[in-house]
Amino acid sequence: MEFCPSPAPLTLPIDEVHIWRAELQTLHSLIPTLLPLLSEDEQARANRFYFRKDHDRFILARGILRVLLGRYLDLPPQQLQFQYNPTGKPLLNSQTQLCFNLSHSHQLALYAVAWNRDVGIDVEQISLERDYESIAARFFAPQEQATLNQLNPDLKLQGFFNGWTRKEALLKAIGKGLTLPLDQFAVSLSPGEPARLLQAAWNLPQSLDEWTLQDLQVGEGYAAAVAAVGKDWQLRGWQVDAEVLMAIG
Repeated sequence: MEFCPSPAPLTLPIDEVHIWRAELQTLHSLIPTLLPLLSEDEQARANRFYFRKDHDRFILARGILRVLLGRYLDLPPQQLQFQYNPTGKPLLNSQTQLCFNLSHSHQLALYAVAWNRDVGIDVEQISLERDYESIAARFFAPQEQATLNQLNPDLKLQGFFNGWTRKEALLKAIGKGLTLPLDQFAVSLSPGEPARLLQAAWNLPQSLDEWTLQDLQVGEGYAAAVAAVGKDWQLRGWQVDAEVLMAIG
C-alpha cells in the first residue's frame, strides 16, 4: 500500500482504517520532544529497559502514538489516559470510540486507527536467524503446517512470516494476545494468496465471517498484517515524519 504525507486536517471516516508507518531511526532526534508527553508510568517503563536502544524505541513508539491519537481526538497528547486490558493491550478510556493498535520491529513502527472497530496490527522483520520451521511446528495449526511444508523452499520463509503476522494481528484485535493457543485457529499464508481467516476452534467475539485480514506492504525485509471487524472498511496509509510530530498542540 502507499503511505502518503499526513493530511491537514486529519479526518477518519467510519469506513476507513488508517495505517501509520514510522521509520524510527529517522526520528531519533525527537526523543527529547516526545519524552515529556509520556505519563509517569510510561517513563518508568522506558527506564526499566536494559538496553538503550529498547529504551529509545519505546519512547519513540509510545510518543508517536500519543501525537497521532491526539490529532484524531483534538486533544494534547500528554492529556490522553490509557487503560490496559488483562493481557496488557492499551486502550483509551471508555468515553471514546477511537480504537487503535501498534506494533514495532527493528526500526519500523506501525499504527492502526479506526472508529468503533476492533483492530490489530503486527509487523515483523523477516530474519533467517529465527528457526521458523521449529516455531511453526510448535505453534501453527495442522492446516497451516501442511500448507507451509508444501511450499517451494524459496517461499517458505515468506509464508511463515505471512502466517505469523496475520495470526498476531487477529489476536491483538481480539485483545487476547498470546493467551489464546496459536494452533487453535488457521490463516492463509501462501505468498500471493489473499489474507484470510480460515477456521477457529474457539468462539470469536464476532463470527468467523465478520473478521477481515489484510497484508501490508511496508518495506523490504518486513512482513505485516492488519485485522479488523467487518467487511465494510478500506485502508488508508500515512507516513509519520518530523513535521507531524513537531506540530504538537
